[in-house]
Amino acid sequence: MNKSIQETLTLNIEHIGARGDGVSRDQDRAVHVPFTLPGEQVEANQRGDRATLVKVLQPSDERVEPVCGHFSICGGCSLQHWAEGPYLVWKAGLVERALQRVGIEVALPPTQPAWGQGRRRATFHGKHAGPRFLFGFTQAKTHQIEPISACPVLTPGLNAAIPRMAILAEALAPKQETIDLLVTETPVGLDVDVRNAGRIDKFERKGLERLAALAEAAAIGRLTLHGQTALTRVTPRVKMGQAIVELPAGAFLQATRAGEEALAARVLKWTEGRKHVADLFAGIGTFALRLKDKALVRAIESDVQAVAAMKRASDGLAGGKTLIAEARDLFRAPLAPLEMKGLDAIVFDPPRAGAEAQSVQIARSKIDLVVAISCDPASFARDARILIDGGYRLAEIETFDQFRFTSHVEIAAKFVR
Repeated sequence: MNKSIQETLTLNIEHIGARGDGVSRDQDRAVHVPFTLPGEQVEANQRGDRATLVKVLQPSDERVEPVCGHFSICGGCSLQHWAEGPYLVWKAGLVERALQRVGIEVALPPTQPAWGQGRRRATFHGKHAGPRFLFGFTQAKTHQIEPISACPVLTPGLNAAIPRMAILAEALAPKQETIDLLVTETPVGLDVDVRNAGRIDKFERKGLERLAALAEAAAIGRLTLHGQTALTRVTPRVKMGQAIVELPAGAFLQATRAGEEALAARVLKWTEGRKHVADLFAGIGTFALRLKDKALVRAIESDVQAVAAMKRASDGLAGGKTLIAEARDLFRAPLAPLEMKGLDAIVFDPPRAGAEAQSVQIARSKIDLVVAISCDPASFARDARILIDGGYRLAEIETFDQFRFTSHVEIAAKFVR
């Protein structure tokens, strides 16, 4: 069908695709229909390989009532309409199929929920629209803002902060452009990084006083403008194991506290008894600071501020073993086999792109234990194939769900020689 022509059709949904859309077949071509489920017959407006749902003609027994009134408009969630059981089976299946595509056969149990109290990080958007100020999340497939006052996947603390963040955003937003607020909830207060409000040096004394008043009213611990500190009422801190880490602006954290604890538990369990461990793509020390209790840890991370925060947190710990933290770009300069001498385990947790270059080097080494953490099935499968071709065996693998109602999945895997 011509992609420019829209046609209303009756479609039978066969399965859920990798991004959470229902998939039908039209003359042997996949057609993606959001907010549908396997086994359903639907009426949809089709244009090319995409379609918009008009009506569910025959609903699935697995269809449930969405928990949020913004569902199907807000772009944050894609699967609130699916019952929890089959949804978690499907998430594990995303990893199974990614591994099968590179010739690795596994059978995984359903993905384990790691939602905890909800997501502790969110990016909100705001924009002036005539007399109104819109504040919320972007709508699905557009840059339009869906105004929200509450979100079911956020922590209670972040939900309570939404009205205050809206006031801050409206006060700082340019007249014709979108403003973004990257908000992280910590035990000691909110950490807010504002994007597109201008650099801190453009604010004169009165402007800075106004910023301070806004931050005070919004109960913000630290306010930064695109990473530049505007003011700090209290330095945002999080606990990792026994360590207290002062967060650099914009620092990466696992989406939920429960997810962080689940992944860390697997790292500690699988490296038990190892005395000298490398933690690659270490971030601010999510795993390294916990491993330090019983092992000498070499932690490598490209972000200089993250490395400094990890060092300070390690220095503040009493007892335990030594942690050596260094800044290094492992994409351009992966740790080589000769540099792995003395190690008896490697842990790596790369960004979504994975750790291809580093996996090649590990595969050439004599290390007999590798723990891989990943947030992307495709890059994980590629890296797993490299390790297995280098002589490793996939001994254990588990999946976790931090991003509820979405297609994102976390992976923890143990490779041994």
